[in-house]
Amino acid sequence: MINTKKALRREVLQRLKAAAAADPAQLRSAALREKLAPWLQNGTLCVGIYAPLPHEVNLLPLLPEYPQHRFVFPLCLPGHKLRFHEVRDVAADMQPGAMNIPEPAPHTPAVRPEDIDLLIVPGVAFTRSGERMGYGGGFYDRFIPRCSKAKILALAFNEQMVESIPTEPHDLRIPTLITGGTQI
Repeated sequence: MINTKKALRREVLQRLKAAAAADPAQLRSAALREKLAPWLQNGTLCVGIYAPLPHEVNLLPLLPEYPQHRFVFPLCLPGHKLRFHEVRDVAADMQPGAMNIPEPAPHTPAVRPEDIDLLIVPGVAFTRSGERMGYGGGFYDRFIPRCSKAKILALAFNEQMVESIPTEPHDLRIPTLITGGTQI
């Protein structure tokens, strides 16, 4: 199963990187953020997002678009664990982290998992039934159960959608998936 997951991950990442190269203006990310808008309309929320890799959905424009919300970003910890920290200004509050992915700087305040209202989960591949394949570290599979009140969702480009993903007992499903096609 591990080789099958690695092969699927490699295949989807190749498709994503090719699509990202063809979309330098990131119009596909903008379209997905627009589909996310109804989830961000009511009240003041604590929203867990991530700093995108070049081929991932770019959520960073949400910060100035929704200043009423608190945006929190993951910090990778030993043992494949995550801790989220509040970021108000990406340029001032983020620094290169694990695998050179931007993460919150030490001065940013930590946020308890139970305080997150909406958690947007990254991934490499997804199925229509909500199966998710990440990058292989299990970080989010360990973190999501700690978010007792959060609505969990993911945004995915069409290139990330696959018929099936080899899953293991610890792999969590994503209840809401917003895609380039339709919301699932």
